[in-house]
Amino acid sequence: MKPYTAPAPLTPSQIECVLELLECRELAPKETAARFDHLAKAGTFSEAQQEAIEILFALEEDEIPDALLEFADDEARDLVRHGLAHEARMSYVGRAARRSA
Repeated sequence: MKPYTAPAPLTPSQIECVLELLECRELAPKETAARFDHLAKAGTFSEAQQEAIEILFALEEDEIPDALLEFADDEARDLVRHGLAHEARMSYVGRAARRSA
């Protein structure tokens, strides 16, 4: 077992990538996984950041905002707040649409 290495905080550009992945994961999980793999291979995230993001994707929806804020650097926190507000609206609309179908 390798020792735990705390990930470096995610930068604004990294947070934008993560928010895009979060937005797409319910509708296109395979494509989202492929995109994450591509970003990881391109060096967008460190190994520790990749592990943290994988854990993030396994969390319940209501746990994601706090975890993502913890992963973000100071500059990226506003992006998280704005992006997750959008994500919450999309999630609500998606649930409402499924209920009416």
